[in-house]
Amino acid sequence: MSRLTMVPPGKDAIKKRRRKFWLRLLLVIAVIILCGFGVWWAKEKLQHLFVKAVVEVQPAKLGQLSVTRPLPGWIIRDEVIISAPAAGRFQRIAKDSERVRLGAPVAGLQSGNAAEGDEGGAQSVPAPRAGLLEFRMDGLESVLTPRVLDTLDPGQLKALTEKPTEVQNDDYVNRGQPIFKIIDNIEKAYYLTHYVMTDLPKPLVPQMRITLAMSPTGPNISGKVVQVRGVDDVWVLIQLLNPSLDAIKERKASLLYVEQTHKGILLPLEAIVEREGEKGVWLSEKNRAQWHPVTVTATVNEQVIVDPATLDEKSLVVQNPSWLEPGQEIK
Repeated sequence: MSRLTMVPPGKDAIKKRRRKFWLRLLLVIAVIILCGFGVWWAKEKLQHLFVKAVVEVQPAKLGQLSVTRPLPGWIIRDEVIISAPAAGRFQRIAKDSERVRLGAPVAGLQSGNAAEGDEGGAQSVPAPRAGLLEFRMDGLESVLTPRVLDTLDPGQLKALTEKPTEVQNDDYVNRGQPIFKIIDNIEKAYYLTHYVMTDLPKPLVPQMRITLAMSPTGPNISGKVVQVRGVDDVWVLIQLLNPSLDAIKERKASLLYVEQTHKGILLPLEAIVEREGEKGVWLSEKNRAQWHPVTVTATVNEQVIVDPATLDEKSLVVQNPSWLEPGQEIK
């Protein structure tokens, strides 16, 4: 009976096996390195393409930012309601919220019953004065006048509520029914507001000059206190010296009492980046991201004012710089 025996490999065979092992190992390592480099390259490329696509660049602009307190109230303006001179089907001729001149046609009334074949006649309703046309009426036109504090007590003022009405095209109106109003946008408007003494840094007194605003970024509205009623629970009538059309169009307003106004380059807070304890912004220079130090002089909510001496107007500022790196290509 024969017997199998193991013959140990020679030295050359062992060297050959080791060589093959190391070559395979090096090949695997090379493949891993190449794959890792490829993944890194693809990641960097995709990240740069993503940043280039989503980055938002805007030129720096001068603006203002105010420290404010809410001072809600009611707009009071010189306005007149126009009623239908006759019964008929209502049609608008002028556009809502546009300025109209004296005598300009505002609406038309079609008398008769078109459903029964009676076309009747058409009558034009002209503007009895120049001003801002509004088809929506709030029911407070004859209540809120510049003499309101002399005619209403605080209890009545607290109960003020709007009762809006608006005549639409093809609505049938009766003679004497209110159909539109015209606001005098030349004469000064007034603002009736209510506050508690602790709401403001100092009490408002007659003849006092104050600044109001529609938002912390403006526009600012100059005002003069006309009448004050109350000690701790106060009602104040303020004359608005330079109101915008947007300020006088609405009856109920949420104006802001301006304590302090800062002027300079207005930017979103998100645009400010801090590096090594220094604040700055990313600028787009030749479509490349460059960090630039700036001095922030005021911060209100999510906006900041930057000293114009540290940032030129019209510089291209990156508004959302979260992903940026120095020299990165941006649009």
